[in-house]
Amino acid sequence: MVSQRVRSIKPSGIRAMFEMATKDSINLGLGELDFEPPQELTDALKQAADQGRNRYGPTKGIDELRAAVASKVSRYRKDLTADNVIITCSGTQGAMAAYQTLFDPGDEVLIPEPGFVLYEPDASLAGARPVPYGMTEETFMPDIDDIMRSITSKTKGLVVNSPSNPTGGVLDRETFNALCDIADDHGLWIISDEVYEDFLYDGGTHHSFNERIERAVVLNSFSKSFAVPGWRVGYMTSPADLANEIAKMQYHMVAAPPTPPQYALAASFHVQQRFLDEIMPLFDRRRKLMAKLLNEIDGFHCPIPKGAFYAFPSYDMPTPSRELAIRMVKAGVIVAPGTAFGEKGEGHLRFSYAASEESIVKGLEIVKKVAEE
Repeated sequence: MVSQRVRSIKPSGIRAMFEMATKDSINLGLGELDFEPPQELTDALKQAADQGRNRYGPTKGIDELRAAVASKVSRYRKDLTADNVIITCSGTQGAMAAYQTLFDPGDEVLIPEPGFVLYEPDASLAGARPVPYGMTEETFMPDIDDIMRSITSKTKGLVVNSPSNPTGGVLDRETFNALCDIADDHGLWIISDEVYEDFLYDGGTHHSFNERIERAVVLNSFSKSFAVPGWRVGYMTSPADLANEIAKMQYHMVAAPPTPPQYALAASFHVQQRFLDEIMPLFDRRRKLMAKLLNEIDGFHCPIPKGAFYAFPSYDMPTPSRELAIRMVKAGVIVAPGTAFGEKGEGHLRFSYAASEESIVKGLEIVKKVAEE
């Protein structure tokens, strides 16, 4: 018999769709870039391995990469240094380490819903109680009134994700300030998932909780911004004293992040912006194409995403989102049901435009046919 701990968490509703799909299915459910990383990065990885960078490294990560990350995040706050940075085995592992460090059994953690699939189980695995809060219609901003109604004497954390997976919503300054005020007034830790910070459109601005690091743990990753999801390397920023505590938890999870990729990322950090500048115009075209085609499907309504690479349209058919997603997978296109991101995601589907324009067009033709049926 397995533990009550593991019985308390559900299998991923996204992975379930992939397992039902055939190898010929059009994939509009993908949460990773359909690009290879810059050549400089893969060359640097080979060089690191050839140079013998294959042993255990420091639990917090190598100094070179922590310094490079600090130079990037210091644009949000000048006094951020490598002492605020931990290199992690992906944003996923970083989130787990942060939850395990910050929360005790019986604590309550406010999580966005719809929101990324790991926020709720991470709280449960720490023995805390996840308490979902809603998002506003159209703009997908955190519902401040709903958050205020949900705060109790047991509330210890507030999870925020911008740009958002699954909605594509991006925090505006007013909402950002309101969340900071709530955290200050109620003594809450903000856990901010900012892995899509570089995926903004229409001149949008990313409001990072690195600005308020004394009250926040900020999660990030190289998976999206460098197209290396398989390398499983991310990073987090926090107050320096808290970073030391999280590092203790990280040691007992993974000992240390993988060494050769860290040296490769440190050596190639300077090409990240060039890589993003090359791919973002293409993602912008895909974004507009997907929103246009989804809005042309009878019964679908898709606000144009402002960030990340997901669209989260609503639909007016009397069909549960999981059932509708299964029908689409059986018809040949992979999408994610809205309820994979919490009960408040019902009546929505998530589509990824990390796919070619040809795949978007063909996939949404199938979606249209299924909807018409």
